[in-house]
Amino acid sequence: MSVRTEKIGNVAKVFAGMPTKSSDREEIGCWGNVLTVRSLTGTGIDLTQLEEHGVAGQSIDQYKLHPNDVILSARSTSLKTAIIPQELGDRLINSTLIGVRCLSELHPRLLIAWLEGPEGQAALEAVSQSGTHQMNITVAGLSKIEVPVPPLETQQKMVHLLEAADEAYTSAILAAGDRRRIAREVVFNSMKETK
Repeated sequence: MSVRTEKIGNVAKVFAGMPTKSSDREEIGCWGNVLTVRSLTGTGIDLTQLEEHGVAGQSIDQYKLHPNDVILSARSTSLKTAIIPQELGDRLINSTLIGVRCLSELHPRLLIAWLEGPEGQAALEAVSQSGTHQMNITVAGLSKIEVPVPPLETQQKMVHLLEAADEAYTSAILAAGDRRRIAREVVFNSMKETK
């Protein structure tokens, strides 16, 4: 059975980030925390990397995030993505990021998985407006990319599989860190005893 495909713009609202300048802070005197490409870690969002930017006098509603929005780097040498957690809803994104608000037809976790896969990477490169190694993805270009849209029941199973894999990965990384710490303690203690 073949899976139907849809343009991202048909199954999601795609929006650009707010143009910002650090100098706006001093001129406007009113600012807010804004997510930038530096906020993305590759596996999530680093809250210490939020930047303050001037927002007064601008219509900012179009740049506000909602929980479960997907954000991705618009200009970068590599794709960075994240899903907005509940506590970051109503934050803003700047123009280094593109926001994608999936409609009920497509789960945000599956969109990220597809974009990070080989077919998604090739599609992003095809719409990227750059001759260099840096991608320059636009709202229009991203909206035109066709993505597979499996039935919702199938999507839920896929999301559970991805979440289980993410949990296993995180547990393995934590366990490896614990093993490294214990090994270093053993070596350090052994070195003290041999004196």
